[in-house]
Amino acid sequence: MMARQLSRSPASGARSARIGISAALRAPRWVAGERLRSALEADADTHSHSMHPDPELALALRVANGAVRHLARTHTAWKNTCLYRSMAQYLVLRDFGKSAAVRLGVQDPENGKGVTAHSWVVYHGPEMVQDGGDSFEELRFGS
Repeated sequence: MMARQLSRSPASGARSARIGISAALRAPRWVAGERLRSALEADADTHSHSMHPDPELALALRVANGAVRHLARTHTAWKNTCLYRSMAQYLVLRDFGKSAAVRLGVQDPENGKGVTAHSWVVYHGPEMVQDGGDSFEELRFGS
């Protein structure tokens, strides 16, 4: 019980908020070029699976998603798209020392409406991240 109370302390909540906001602020610099390539080429370690959710990590992921949505309203460098949200989540996970990767995929056109693309985070932990790409064909990059 004591550990649960400590994990919800104001200091840990402030740390989670700081990490989430920082990740959202950095996301536009990670959606192209070498940084995007490094996130796409990363491997999410399937052996570092934890059964117990980390409330601070879960809060930081929620803060990052919300911050990207709010920053997109400024009509500046941020867009409220799956790629920006995925990148912010990836950065949060990395800041928490977790193994994660970003993936891009496409889906066949529905009713002749064109190809649909999606970005998601691969992470093997109990904390909820953005919708996965189960119905998308993953694009492979590199050699």
